[in-house]
Amino acid sequence: MIESIKSFFRYIRIICIRICTCLYSKSFYLKEIDKILIIAPHPDDEIFGCAGLIQKRIHEKKEVHVIILSGGEGSHAGCCKIDNRKLINTRRSLSVKASEILNLPVNQLHFMNYPDGGIHFNHPETGHLKELIHTLRPDAIFVPHTKEGWSDHIEAGTIIRKLLSNTPAIEIYEYCVWFWYYFSWKSDWKNAYLIKMNKTEHQLKNKAIDAYILPKAPCGKPWSGVLPATFIWGNRWSKELYFKEI
Repeated sequence: MIESIKSFFRYIRIICIRICTCLYSKSFYLKEIDKILIIAPHPDDEIFGCAGLIQKRIHEKKEVHVIILSGGEGSHAGCCKIDNRKLINTRRSLSVKASEILNLPVNQLHFMNYPDGGIHFNHPETGHLKELIHTLRPDAIFVPHTKEGWSDHIEAGTIIRKLLSNTPAIEIYEYCVWFWYYFSWKSDWKNAYLIKMNKTEHQLKNKAIDAYILPKAPCGKPWSGVLPATFIWGNRWSKELYFKEI
């Protein structure tokens, strides 16, 4: 009963934020930026939050790179005895399939080895991440929203901000994934931007989401874990919300 009430209020909150977003946010134009980098804490965050952005940048002949920090092995924690390596490899194969749906070149999809649930600046992988960012030389980096309510998502943004503390030329934007699910309202709405997907782009985003959430592991649950219905519904919107960090 309590969960049903929470779900109801989550749906209402999402609807209210969508209305405010359409009324007050600015249209998102990045044509002056040549190369963007999307930081995804887990396999699927890049699709839930940025599939529309990825498609539009590719259509504009701009370069898009995605770095997925962890293998997403925590999706079956306490569920079954699937080997972690098999789980990571399968989830990464789903990432490749989702990227292909959006026409993102596979060589622009990069995998790191942070532990799922243990992403942190002091992990040895941060050195490798720093080297990769230096090699890619993006003009803008996209990280999860600071109000995501999920430690790996928050820490992913913290890592990038620390790495870029002496590199002001690289712009930072926040994208929304668990933002739609958690009861947080406070955001920098003055710097909110909206991407509107056309019908084809929206269909491809949903197809890429399905590439992650429909395939089942031997236990019968999705490889990506069981995600709340309100979370999936919130992220299937035909628009994407971003915040520019000032």
